[in-house]
Amino acid sequence: MNARKGTVALILGFVGLAVLAATALPAAERKEPSAQEIEKITAAAAGVQPAVKPEKPRKLLVFSVAYGFWHTAIPYGKAAADALARKTGAFEATVSDDLANFEPDKLKEFDAVCFNNTNEEIFLPENFAKLAGEEKAKAAARDERLKKSLAAYLAGGKGLAVIHAGVACFRQWPEFGEIMAARFDNHPWGSGSTVTLKVDDPAHPVARAFKAEPFTVTDEIYQVKDPYSRERVRVLLSIDTARTNMNVKGINRTDGDFAMTWVKSYGQGRVFYCALGHEHPLFWNPKVLQHFLDGIQFALGDLKADTTPSAKAAK
Repeated sequence: MNARKGTVALILGFVGLAVLAATALPAAERKEPSAQEIEKITAAAAGVQPAVKPEKPRKLLVFSVAYGFWHTAIPYGKAAADALARKTGAFEATVSDDLANFEPDKLKEFDAVCFNNTNEEIFLPENFAKLAGEEKAKAAARDERLKKSLAAYLAGGKGLAVIHAGVACFRQWPEFGEIMAARFDNHPWGSGSTVTLKVDDPAHPVARAFKAEPFTVTDEIYQVKDPYSRERVRVLLSIDTARTNMNVKGINRTDGDFAMTWVKSYGQGRVFYCALGHEHPLFWNPKVLQHFLDGIQFALGDLKADTTPSAKAAK
């Protein structure tokens, strides 16, 4: 890319961030779960069982910064992570949006990070497009430093658990596409849609919550795009296209492969992704919470699980 094209792309990226930030739900309209909903989350978490006993005390950083579109499920994800930690004893949850936690010396204190419905360039300030001069330069430098810190942390053997919109993070950072082995495309099945999921790998320990049974779920259903491939990830759940309405607008995939959950390796580290997590009731659904816990225990390093990509495992 020549310098002029690079400058244009950078400017367009910053403009895009500004436009997306303007569409975010105002802070005053962001509601916490009700007392009754917290009770539901806590009760469901109490019925969830860790797959294995932790090898040592584990620490999970739950990070929930989102620009562009702020999912109202974010506080529910926070509450669910806290409840799972307290009720199962599988880990200690640090629920924090403090970017200082991603500095190398601080990040190493955690066994895994959870991106809870995060979205867009989450290591930049929300007003980045409006900054200028030294202030903008400092913000950009921190963004680059924290990205390198996260990539090194994962490659060195730690874990990442990503919920729903987390796959739409870091759209300006090529390496995040490698970390996730996918990029967010769209959601042909919008909020409140009902689809049937099939268990692609029923023997896999991270898929145990669903056994071999199809699972009907109501949610906002994502479609991902390149670099996604079953040559790169171990798919656990995907849309059962024979039992789901495929006559919806926005379907771009031509291979019928709509993965919803997968695991993969990144260097020596572990990545778990689950596309569920838009609708609030999912956070007190016992099967979904069990699946989240299993994915988190995998990311933490306690639940040993095969990450051989599906296409290679089938050969």
